[in-house]
Amino acid sequence: MRKVIILTLIQIACLLPMQRAFGGSLTIDTPSDGQNVTWRTEVKGSVAGARNVWVIVHAMERSDYWVQPKATINKKGQWQAGIYIGNETDTANIRDFEIKAISSPTEKIAEGQVLDIWPVGKLNSNVIKVFRNKP
Repeated sequence: MRKVIILTLIQIACLLPMQRAFGGSLTIDTPSDGQNVTWRTEVKGSVAGARNVWVIVHAMERSDYWVQPKATINKKGQWQAGIYIGNETDTANIRDFEIKAISSPTEKIAEGQVLDIWPVGKLNSNVIKVFRNKP
């Protein structure tokens, strides 16, 4: 766990100058940080300077990072993606999740892929924490 935290901090430190250099931006607008969500949640945001957006979900009690369906982006740079927070059944003790959006990943990713760490993209959104409602 400590290794994952250190690697994540290194990624963030390295990406901040890169994101500024590209002049783009990527945000998650909804859900908001700290919001309660359901199993199937719509994530929306805005992007400038990129043509694709991927959403990643991380269960706080696990070390897995799940790649969600690719977002759709309109001409104004507004994007949305229908994502899964856990699975359809009761998530038992898994209640806290993090969501992050990235664009133009440095390594190829695919919907349904399970990663060991946040993937790196040309642009990276803020990480938001959400709470899964019980079904």
